[in-house]
Amino acid sequence: MKRIADPETRRRLLRLAWQGAGAAVALAAMPGVAATGPRPRLGRDPFTLGIAAGDPDPQGAVLWTRLAPDPLNGGGMPSRAIPVRWFIAEDPAMRRLVQRGVAAAVPALAHSVHVEVTGLRPGRDYYYRFACDGGEESPIGHFRTAPLPDAQLQQLRLALCTCQAWNSGYYPVLADIARSDVDLVLHAGDYLYEYSPLQNARGSTLDAQRFGGETLSLERYRDQYALYKLDPDLQAAHAAHAFAVIWDDHEVQNDYSGIHPERSDVPTEDFIVRRVAAYRAFYEHLPMRSTPTGNGGLRVHRRLRYGDLVQLTLLDCRQFRPANPCGVGESARCEAALDPRMSMLGVGQEAWFAQSMAAAAGTRWNVVVQQLLMAQLRLEQGTSRERFWNDAWDGYPAARKRLLQAMQAGGQGNAIVLGGDWHSTFVNDLKLDFDAADAPVIATEFIAPAISSGGDDTPYGPYYGPSIPQNPHIRYFDGDRRGWWKLQLNRQTVDAELRFADSVLRRDADVRTAARFQVSHGCPGAVPV
Repeated sequence: MKRIADPETRRRLLRLAWQGAGAAVALAAMPGVAATGPRPRLGRDPFTLGIAAGDPDPQGAVLWTRLAPDPLNGGGMPSRAIPVRWFIAEDPAMRRLVQRGVAAAVPALAHSVHVEVTGLRPGRDYYYRFACDGGEESPIGHFRTAPLPDAQLQQLRLALCTCQAWNSGYYPVLADIARSDVDLVLHAGDYLYEYSPLQNARGSTLDAQRFGGETLSLERYRDQYALYKLDPDLQAAHAAHAFAVIWDDHEVQNDYSGIHPERSDVPTEDFIVRRVAAYRAFYEHLPMRSTPTGNGGLRVHRRLRYGDLVQLTLLDCRQFRPANPCGVGESARCEAALDPRMSMLGVGQEAWFAQSMAAAAGTRWNVVVQQLLMAQLRLEQGTSRERFWNDAWDGYPAARKRLLQAMQAGGQGNAIVLGGDWHSTFVNDLKLDFDAADAPVIATEFIAPAISSGGDDTPYGPYYGPSIPQNPHIRYFDGDRRGWWKLQLNRQTVDAELRFADSVLRRDADVRTAARFQVSHGCPGAVPV
């Protein structure tokens, strides 16, 4: 198969692939664009995919919707820009309006709308909705702005969730999050899965022509997102709370690394085009700020700050990394993984991360949100079958050590790492040397179980369970249940509540508290309470 060996050729292809989307973002932001042209009545509800708010700061947030009266058939919109009005109020009845405006829903971005609101008051509850000039109105959503950076904040409540394969079951976990009083929902990736949803645990019948086979094209990624966004519990969670979302692998392809696909027989140029389509669809369907990287990507790593209490540093462990040095899947530790030049984040993001850790020095808690299991998980230690999972931080141990050293440089004992991906729950001590029992604990890690991925099956408990005692830095493990973490960060402690759904094969399944842990400021390591 032909491959692109010249780095400049690769960069040029990436730039060209994203060029249309970049122009569309600029068009949607131009004053007056949305007010031009006719004002059509769309005939059917254009807000079938719901609404969302994201990345709140002290002055506002990103408000999102996508017009799609025929959501599973390309959206069903005319091939022209449509004006969409937006409103922000101080009350849920939308009577005390504080801002309003008009945005353009353009075909190049699948008629999605991203309003980057500013000028609001810090630390306040706000409500919002969208409307089309034909009289159609969206549901009403809610978000909470962040406090000012120097505000002395007493507590912050976070939801941590991940891995929501639509075909595996329903979302009682998201319904539980929607009912909970949290300030922000952190989604650690695998918001979308690229696999065909034709065979699904929901008993839904879908168009085989549109949804057969793996997701590859921009049109199919858009339809796949529309399928997920139609779920009422996902819509309810978005309407209830602001989200901060990062991607993992399945938003593009299982276990990909940078521009390297999972399978080596796929031409690099083909995968680059697919990746750009996937990144574009990700932006089109989530409340993200418009920050293209200039190389066909989208900037996902960013910081959010909540007063003097918490800095949230969100990482991108997919876009910039090289191919897994020890290969795909499990293997023994190879020498290439120990090369200090090997990076999970890429050189630029690593430097930015070091700066972020310095910036966190003024906050009580330093929270790092990323996609993967950071703690070491050595399987069948001391045997001829000893191995590691290469797609997680175990595949990049030198890069992991640098990351932990950057956290340690703060010297406050206040670092919390959050992640997902494993369809399992972990509570871990993070160390520079996981094999030394007396090595100091640098940070505490909470890995969220899946929202739905894996259904009610129990493969990971039996598979990983026998190796857990060989990894004493793992304080808690459950491989068999679906759920989420509810985290309350106070000035002296982080209180973590683990909630599991009874089943994901029933939409109305109960969600119950299974365990509680606490981390004390200055004393890394979670203890059960």
